[in-house]
Amino acid sequence: MTKTIIWHVTSGKEFPLQLWKNPKVTIELQNVPLQDWESMSFQREDINLVFLHLTSTEWIEYKDKMLRGLETHPQVQALFVCPAGEEDLPFEAKGNYLIIQYPVHKLELKWIIDKSIQAELYKRISLEISTSCLSNIGFFDGLFELARKENEQRDETIKAFEKILEYEVEIKKSQDSLNKAIESVNQLRDKELLELHERIKANEKLEELRREELKTALEIKEATERALEYSRIEEKGMDKIIKAQERLFKYTEQEIKTLLEENRELKKRLGIPVEE
Repeated sequence: MTKTIIWHVTSGKEFPLQLWKNPKVTIELQNVPLQDWESMSFQREDINLVFLHLTSTEWIEYKDKMLRGLETHPQVQALFVCPAGEEDLPFEAKGNYLIIQYPVHKLELKWIIDKSIQAELYKRISLEISTSCLSNIGFFDGLFELARKENEQRDETIKAFEKILEYEVEIKKSQDSLNKAIESVNQLRDKELLELHERIKANEKLEELRREELKTALEIKEATERALEYSRIEEKGMDKIIKAQERLFKYTEQEIKTLLEENRELKKRLGIPVEE
């Protein structure tokens, strides 16, 4: 079974994913200290995925040298750059590598790695089939030579020659088809990675909008509560005013009654008739 090695280059950060089982390959994790990244040794029979887990400062410092050594390395099948802190790494659309933006979505990252492994497996299987077909061409060349010697004066030689030529033509057509299939697989992988990156960016924008909407809703709620509190204060003040007015009216009415009573008593002392 083919072995896949994830070379985790970091200055002390843990790999963001738990290793998982793949039915077609075994997956191993190799942690590499950042200062020792140039000591990595890749085996041709393995699928080598390099995962640079760096801060923004580290990426800026090591970027040029790492890309020169890893981006076009013949034994490195995929190169990922992942933020090691709560920050986005400087993004460039060019290059044969993928920058994962913050925050890291673990399910999507696992999906990217699985797709990279699958694309490399397809490529290797296609090359193996192609090599096998080319080796068979040599066998039929020898068979044709033997048939020509044994049947040089017979018409069957010409027929055998025609058949072998037809077969060689088909083999060459098959080789062309395989090459196109390999190119299509690589293009499909690049397209899927680009689309996934765009989807991750869209999700991040959507989450940012949601946070802004929540913040606005909280501000509206707080303003409403303040307005209600002010209304309650005004209501309490109005109750006090009404009660004061009631006490005032009550006091004024009592004074009038007292004055009327004093006037009645005065009329009585003066001998003036008073209506009861």
